Formats: sequence, C-alpha cells, structure tokens
Amino acid sequence: MHQLDRRLVAGFLSLISVVVLGTVGYWVLGGGRWGWDDCMYMTVITLTTVGFGEVLDGFSQVDHVRPFTVLLITLGMGTFVYFASTLTAFIIEGDLRRAFVSTRMRKRLSKIRDHIIVCGIGSTGLHVVNELMATRTPIVAIDSSRERLETLAAELDDDLFLYVCGDATDDAVLSKAGVERARGLVAALASDKDNLYLVVSARQNHPERDQFRIVARGIEVSVIDKLKKAGADAVVSPNLIGGLRLASEIIRPTVVAFLDSMLHKDEITRIEEVTILPSSIMIGQSMRELDIRNRVRVSVLAARPAGQSDYTYNPRSDLVIEPNMTLVVLGTNRDVATLREMAK
Repeated sequence: MHQLDRRLVAGFLSLISVVVLGTVGYWVLGGGRWGWDDCMYMTVITLTTVGFGEVLDGFSQVDHVRPFTVLLITLGMGTFVYFASTLTAFIIEGDLRRAFVSTRMRKRLSKIRDHIIVCGIGSTGLHVVNELMATRTPIVAIDSSRERLETLAAELDDDLFLYVCGDATDDAVLSKAGVERARGLVAALASDKDNLYLVVSARQNHPERDQFRIVARGIEVSVIDKLKKAGADAVVSPNLIGGLRLASEIIRPTVVAFLDSMLHKDEITRIEEVTILPSSIMIGQSMRELDIRNRVRVSVLAARPAGQSDYTYNPRSDLVIEPNMTLVVLGTNRDVATLREMAK
C-alpha cells in the first residue's frame, strides 16, 4: 500500500475512534439520560465546530461534561485536521501522479519504434503481452479500459510496456500508439467485426507487408479468409487451436509436455527466427564453419533462403549462409540475442 494511502486509512480510523470515544463519553457522563444518537450528534458538531451550542438537555448540570468537551475538542480537532489534510493531499497527489504518468507516457510513446502494438487486453491479449514481455519485446497496448491498463502496467513495472487508452479502431488512437513506427500489430479485440476493421485500418497505414506484420484473432473460422484479404498476415482461431491442442494431448502428449516445459523454465527457452543481414560476418560460411551449436549454444532447426517459402529442415553441415536467409533456432533468450548480434 502507498504511504499516503496508509496515512489516509490511519487518519480515518483515528477520526472514527474519536467519534466513538466522544459518543460513549457523553453517554457515560450523562448516566444514560441522553440517547446514543444524541450523544453522537453532540460529538460530531463539537468536532466540526459548527457552533450549534449545547444540544443535550441538562448539559450544564452534569459534572465533568464541559471539561470532557474541552478535551474532546482538543483531541478531536487535531484528528479531524489531520484527516482532512491527508484526504486533500491524497486527491491532489493522485491527480498530479496521474498527470505525471500521462505526460511521461506521451513522451515515451513519441520516441518508441520497432515495437508491437497489442489491441485488446482481454484474456487473449493478456497472454500475448506476457509472452512478448518474456521475450523482451517493446509493447504498446491499446484498450478501452484505463483501469485494466494501469493495473497491468503496475504489475509489469517494465519500461518496455507502454499503453494508450482508447478505441483501437480509431485511427487517432493508432497514431498515438506509434503505428507508423511499429513493426507489427496484434488484433485481439472482442469481436471479429472490430478485428476486421482494425486490420483494414492498420494495413492502410502500412501497406508493406515485409515491414509491418499483422496477426489477428478470428473467433469464427469463416472470418479467417476475410481477415487475410483485409491485410492480416496470419489469423489465429482460438477454437481451431484449441481443437488441435486437444488432439495433440491425446496423440503426442510427450511432445506437448516438452513444448510446455520451455514456457515454464526459469531460463526462458524459445523457438525463434533470426534473419541474416547482408552485412553479417556469417555470410558465405557453412554451418560446419560457424559451429553455431557449440559457439552460441543454439540449435538450428530449419533454414529458409530469401524469397523462398520452403524450409530446409535440420540443415546439413555444408549449408552455406546467404544474405537475408532466415534461420529457425531453439535456444534461450540470451543465446538467441548473441546469434542476432552475429547476424547483423
């Protein structure tokens, strides 16, 4: 709990305690001649100094009641002022903190580039964010719920996670998220209709498919072709994936367990892709000469030459690395990052 929150709770409890103390005190000193509601009313108007006067019958005739009132005013006023000042500070600091976070977020959003925009932080989008964060990928999340975004940001507490509150189908909101500088977008909104509209809008901002990848969620299988025609590079159907997963659990449980174990290890292991740039020192060398498995501790599962759609699985040792070739590899994030440095 924030320090100011603790002070606010402490002040409130202190104020309640003084009200209870005053109410009980008047009731005891009056010997029960005044009702509990009258005693509490007298306590409240005394603490707030509204100046209504003594409202309890026979007040001046009761021994020690006025000295008790003086003590109650002295004790209660300090408690009331403390609570009021803390409440004011809580409101002002909350507004200032929100304004500071908003200003800082805008500055960071204006500078971020080569990031992934995740639209829709529901059950699907949340898993997307967690996976991207695990692989240290910069993210800008878009969702209509500010509370959901702020809660997620507080849980992650990571500079790689930025967010924009708004409707992802709005071009202005996409622009705030830096869609012009992003390298990809995940459309995980609640409805297929919204995802379809979002894909069309995002593709208009980035017609070059090789520079901006769009992956969309399609709940209904019938919408998959529509999303691809609208500009999505890939469409994931939860129903289809769920069915395949159920079948795999029955047919190949060991393989599924192996893939799941990669996601839950302390040192995150993933199947990643690495593109060999023309300036890389790896160009012209064979797999045998590079000895990637021993030098970088990464296993090369497949290779795909530039401009081709077919993969060479489990490439031979005499395979020569070419410019813009893509390698599919298995390794930890740290080791894959090392290979990516070699590929530059």
